[in-house]
Amino acid sequence: MKKSRLIALLSALMVLAAMVVVVGCGSDDDSSSGSGDFQSELITEGTLTVGSDIPYAPFEFGKAPDYTGFDVDLVNEIASKLDLEVKIEDTAFDTIFTDVAQGKFDMVASAATITPEREQAVNFSDPYFESEQALLVPPGSDITSVEDLSGATVAAQDGTTGEAYANDETDAGQVRGFPTGAAAIAAVVNGQAEAAIIDAPVAEDAASKGQGGFEIATNIPTGEYYGFAFAKDTPELLSAVNGALSDLIEDGTYEELFRKYFKATPPASITDGTAAADTGTTE
Repeated sequence: MKKSRLIALLSALMVLAAMVVVVGCGSDDDSSSGSGDFQSELITEGTLTVGSDIPYAPFEFGKAPDYTGFDVDLVNEIASKLDLEVKIEDTAFDTIFTDVAQGKFDMVASAATITPEREQAVNFSDPYFESEQALLVPPGSDITSVEDLSGATVAAQDGTTGEAYANDETDAGQVRGFPTGAAAIAAVVNGQAEAAIIDAPVAEDAASKGQGGFEIATNIPTGEYYGFAFAKDTPELLSAVNGALSDLIEDGTYEELFRKYFKATPPASITDGTAAADTGTTE
């Protein structure tokens, strides 16, 4: 009788042990499955299809398919973390948010400022860049600040926060939109516009490469942050990209890329997460 009870007890323990193993394995499988849920949200499984307005140095430039730049390198590192290939599609900036919202690509990486208006159509990642605008003028211009733009013709890239600033925050006589940042700079150089307002890093990059015919009159603090944009129905992909971005900041890869393109230390607002809190993108 004692022997029967012992056998029954051992059998029960073996069943319990087996259940623990099964539950444990189930947890691992669920975790693995959860981390891969974003795959079902991709246009093409295994590939991150990215919309970007090219060229926009130093963030994205070059010829297809060999694009480079800060955004491009950062996306490639994020994709590597997620075991994805990258396919970049050059697209116009003034339709880029509509395009991603409609599922034409998985995400936008195009020096895109996070704004409440854009957040009505798309979701943004945690911020990855802090920026401001720059006021460009011909050499020797009497325009030295935005207060001097009254009645002036001001160039800006279509659909950008620079264009919005020129329209909403200055007394410009006319704001002329151009398809690219380079075209807005050229408008100042060739006399089509008396000034231009574009992202400061883009203006600084052009100046550092010796492009003549303009000078930066002043930078305009606007408290802007760039983020990657996603369709509203891809929350798992957004979460996965945020996780990979956080890993790259933590392991130093982000700082390496930032130093490569901007010859400076990245701002604490990005590396300590305060930018994400400020923009409300963090969960």
